[in-house]
Amino acid sequence: MNLGNKGQWQTSNLKWWSVLLILLPILLYYTWVCFWGIDCPQLDDFAVLTTIVDINKAITLKEELEIWFTPHNEHRIVFTRLIFWLVGTTDNGAVDIYKVLLIGNLTLVGLASIFYRVIGHMQQSWVYAFAISCMLFQMQYFENTFFGMAAVQNLGIYFWLGLSFWQLTQVAKQPKQLLWAFVWGFFATFTSGNGLVVFPAGIFILWFLEAKKMIIPWVLYGLIITGLYLHNLPHQNSINNFVQLFEGSMGYLGGFVGTTISAQIPILLGVLMLFVGVLLNLNLVFVKQIPLHVRSKQVQVFLLAFFIALVATSCMVGLNRDIISAISTPRYKIGSAVFVCLITLMIANIQMNPRFSFLIGVGFAFAFSLFCLMTYYKMTPVVKANRAVYQNNIDAFKRKVTGQEHPPILFEKEWYEVWKAGKWDFPENKN
Repeated sequence: MNLGNKGQWQTSNLKWWSVLLILLPILLYYTWVCFWGIDCPQLDDFAVLTTIVDINKAITLKEELEIWFTPHNEHRIVFTRLIFWLVGTTDNGAVDIYKVLLIGNLTLVGLASIFYRVIGHMQQSWVYAFAISCMLFQMQYFENTFFGMAAVQNLGIYFWLGLSFWQLTQVAKQPKQLLWAFVWGFFATFTSGNGLVVFPAGIFILWFLEAKKMIIPWVLYGLIITGLYLHNLPHQNSINNFVQLFEGSMGYLGGFVGTTISAQIPILLGVLMLFVGVLLNLNLVFVKQIPLHVRSKQVQVFLLAFFIALVATSCMVGLNRDIISAISTPRYKIGSAVFVCLITLMIANIQMNPRFSFLIGVGFAFAFSLFCLMTYYKMTPVVKANRAVYQNNIDAFKRKVTGQEHPPILFEKEWYEVWKAGKWDFPENKN
């Protein structure tokens, strides 16, 4: 197969073994999620479940809407609550956290499909798709295999951002696509607080793709959604030290490598990737001075908007979390993995000798596949240990509700409240 041919990414030209390689990390990931996932609420899951209890107690529509939009820390997690509510509706009111986990993790497939479409639009080699699969479907963010809210919020936000940005790239030729961008932008905003960056970042797409007439409705809509989001939002304590903010944000971007050796390594890696990302997009501003040729300008501005959104997200994390938390919190590492994918795709979008481009893709695929396997080797024992803890907690709670002596239970008060209200039940009691 000629790697330089434009039709190489069409399904008819993809060999079965290349499709299998692309799907292999996905199949491995979901095997782990299905096997190790558990129907056990924890941490912020209880906050969502108790909110659903309050929603059911609401008397008026106004009161119910206020509860739906009630802030959770610095976020308004309307979409997350909606998923919990829908899952509960299908189980006679009791929310199956295992189903919530599966739904949240499926958004990772949605994000990957957007990146695959980008690769196809660039008419690049399939090895880049394999590299993306290995980077996205790995165990660095293992918390999302047993933490329902984390899976829906921390994985879902990047899917909605990606959908909104991709729809915006279609607006110049298909103005009606702006309506879909509105929808996905709303979902992004009310899945996680960093979803608000969809509006300023989206302006770059409309500007560089000569859809400037659409900037006005996009900005107006963004102002309305932002106003709705910020209305009565409690003030959050933030880090005022610039050095800590810088290190936290850069550490978040480079956090996929972890802090095993030194916390400075992810920080330096974040700085390096930020520098490369900026460098690869300077030609959009300095067209005459920087003659960088890309395979697709549409893809370039899509990746740029997503890049800006990730950098803004890193600053938000740096403002609200200490450096170690920004770098080491497992559920946050999806942001770093997405950032790596964006830089990889930016490099893939550069016009260069087809054989050289293919070799670069092979290099990414080889490095990311080794990294992917290493995360399974390191994190599987951790996932196994955590699952045992949550199973023991379920067993202890079962003994409590039957009046038997039991060991200490994490979140005992909240769990009992949710159980009494019928919003969670033991797995064997569910349909």
